[in-house]
Amino acid sequence: MCGIAGRFHPAALPSDPAWGAAANKLLFHRGPDGEGHYEDSFCQLVHRRLSLIDLSDAGRQPMANEDDTVFLIFNGEIYNYRELRRELLGRGHRFKSQTDSEVIIHLYEEVGEDLVGRLRGMFAFAIYDRAHRSLLLARDRFGIKPLYYARSGEQWVFASEIKAILAVRGFEPTIDRQACYDFLGLGYIPEPQTGFANVHALPKGSTLVIGPRGVRSKSFHSLHSQPRNHRSVTDAASELASALTSAVESQRVADVPVAALLSGGIDSSLVVAAYCRGEGSAPLTFNVRFPDVDYDETALAMAVSKRYGTRHETIELPSAALDPDLVVELLHHFDQPFADTSLIPTYWISRAIRDRGIIATLSGDAGDEAFGGYAAFWRANRLVQLLRMPEGVRAAFGSAARILATVTPDAGRQLLRALDLARAGNESSARLIASLQSYVPEEQKRTLVRPEAAEALSPLSRLLENHNGRNGGRSIAGDLESLSSGITEACFDIGLPSDMLRKVDMMSMRASLEVRVPMLDEDVVDLGVSLTHRLKTDGRRGKLVLRSLAEEWLPPEVARHPKHGFGIPLDVMLNDRFMDMISDTLLAPGARIASFIEMSVARRWVEMFRGSRAGARDGRVSREGLYQRIFMLLSLELWLRRTGLSW
Repeated sequence: MCGIAGRFHPAALPSDPAWGAAANKLLFHRGPDGEGHYEDSFCQLVHRRLSLIDLSDAGRQPMANEDDTVFLIFNGEIYNYRELRRELLGRGHRFKSQTDSEVIIHLYEEVGEDLVGRLRGMFAFAIYDRAHRSLLLARDRFGIKPLYYARSGEQWVFASEIKAILAVRGFEPTIDRQACYDFLGLGYIPEPQTGFANVHALPKGSTLVIGPRGVRSKSFHSLHSQPRNHRSVTDAASELASALTSAVESQRVADVPVAALLSGGIDSSLVVAAYCRGEGSAPLTFNVRFPDVDYDETALAMAVSKRYGTRHETIELPSAALDPDLVVELLHHFDQPFADTSLIPTYWISRAIRDRGIIATLSGDAGDEAFGGYAAFWRANRLVQLLRMPEGVRAAFGSAARILATVTPDAGRQLLRALDLARAGNESSARLIASLQSYVPEEQKRTLVRPEAAEALSPLSRLLENHNGRNGGRSIAGDLESLSSGITEACFDIGLPSDMLRKVDMMSMRASLEVRVPMLDEDVVDLGVSLTHRLKTDGRRGKLVLRSLAEEWLPPEVARHPKHGFGIPLDVMLNDRFMDMISDTLLAPGARIASFIEMSVARRWVEMFRGSRAGARDGRVSREGLYQRIFMLLSLELWLRRTGLSW
């Protein structure tokens, strides 16, 4: 795990004497164990190293082939590097190190840019081919590792984090209003957008080649959910046991100890179980204790640790975790608007683990996407039932829901939301799936953003129209199996790389900690996306195959525990100083969001949030939905101030 950055021009690289040192400093946290630099008339490469495999100087980067015609800077881990190394040795290649990185160079010599199809793992890398004056950028199948790029004048700039691109002399970022509009619904910006109109994320599973003949992009992987029938939950759980054990076995390889995050949820618990059922000693495991009992799963984590004899430590979330200055600093670190509140505990557990001398850990992230863990999957059952009802019956449900909302606000809101989703589904499956992905639905965004500011901006559903195309152009909204597949693909296309993986990478690497994700092993994912909807959910619970394996591997109280996210109870944990900072930032006369946000709506949200801290509840918005909205506006305002951008 490392930090990479570079500049390239196939004819003549412009001079920028200060940029290399600036990029090195800005990415230091991603690789505090070493640095490397290369520059010639066409290319400049910067590398920060976090040493996990072959800790010697032989693993330093930029790394070159035998005749110094191919140079590599690499971020990530290649889990099948040993097999590839044996193959390449058999073909006569000579290696200078024991690293996984060097395999990439020799594989490039063999097959060129097609090498990406042979790699298993998480990666973002750049290969400078000096002989052909070309640059190859590549990113792994699921977007685990980040890579951003931009064109500045005639040169191309790339980096693991946008901050290194912004450091290029003369580069002037501009705002992407569409990306910011999407952010107001999602709480994150969907890739390849970044919030900057002239900075892009390299799409997951793709390559970009720049050379004298121009620029060429290519996708080498796209995920399609293709359910296969004639399989039982038990059979699928048996397949999962084998695939997950193999994945963990390959991802625990390192020349340093590899710990494991153990939240108490099913996914991380299964990863720990697979670790301990393999060869070798039990790992160190860690979890975070939350002050709100509704959010705390320490007892479950301890039960798994006791079952498998791990050396476990519970990290107490410090009072400083919600110091407003530190939270602002974390939000700035993302370089773009980002409002997933679980970034805070993710950073603090990463920092605590690193403080204990651990630099690599396994996590249970990404089980929800492939195996049906999100509420959208089990809601799909009821949504399809609503979609199949006559319009008159749905109208009667709507009248009942409005009456219910006056008596039991939460229940009424949920039923009204389901009816809204059904209406969206009648129009298009893309609208339905987009609504399921969003915190703030399109109709609420239209009341939040001033009409003149939203002019010419498109709804999120535009990103999901291809899901209709995959089903012969017909709507999938009333077809449960197709709807489930559409939700799965949307999770992998939008939420996984742009929210969850971005959060984990940015917060763990800020603490100089590598996080590996066994649930995103290629075979594990292939199994998950081949499951029929009935093997994902029974309409009440998700992840039925994971739960089936959990019944065998985990304590009963863990296997049967409902899904629980890694969010943070902001309304309970915020102190008065933080609350004042929110008001002072969002409602200040000079607030930048005031140029496009209906401030009456923002004020109402802030007032509702203040009331929620005292226990007041407004049935129009859930507890989590309310503080998500506040955090979203806060993140956007801070980003606009930091960058000096305006709507």
